Amino acid sequence: MLGFLKEHSFNIVKLFLYQIALSLFGLSLALATGSKSASTDLAAYQPSALQLVTGIFSVVFYLFLVIYFMWELGSKDSSHIERGEAGFSRVTGLYIALAASSVNSLVAVCITLGNLLSNVPFFSNLGGSAAVVGLLTQGMYVGLLSIRVGGDPLNSMWFMWFLTMIPLIVSASLAYYAGTRDFHIFKPKPPKNL
Repeated sequence: MLGFLKEHSFNIVKLFLYQIALSLFGLSLALATGSKSASTDLAAYQPSALQLVTGIFSVVFYLFLVIYFMWELGSKDSSHIERGEAGFSRVTGLYIALAASSVNSLVAVCITLGNLLSNVPFFSNLGGSAAVVGLLTQGMYVGLLSIRVGGDPLNSMWFMWFLTMIPLIVSASLAYYAGTRDFHIFKPKPPKNL
């Protein structure tokens, strides 16, 4: 496993940096389109329709970049696999996505401990601090996590922090596999002869 991390460390860090960049993008969109009523009564806050639309847009844009990056990586690796320079593994994309979302996993565990052990001051503070880090690292979901269900926003529910990792892991895994198999949704146009 250490060899895998060493071999793919550049791709893991690049995928994590995409996440941070799109997190700041999504966070800025959510803050720019937030409702004015949030400053007066937080308990009655409902996200605006524009905030929900920009939240969906930022998640879709993030997943598009992940799919594009992982497809390109799988396509590059397929040439190495065809030449016999590297062995084929169906789970390479999965491992890269899991390694890139390791910070998200740690944040989700800390938030879970903070919610489940909220009567212990240490864990309550740990959960609150982890929630802030989670909003900064997964800001592309802020527009959607502000939706209220049963009176509480989704970002206060501990399991949502685990669910936000699933789109990254699934899309990265499938895109890498599609890249190694040279699968295209749209067929590329043949070059025009001059």
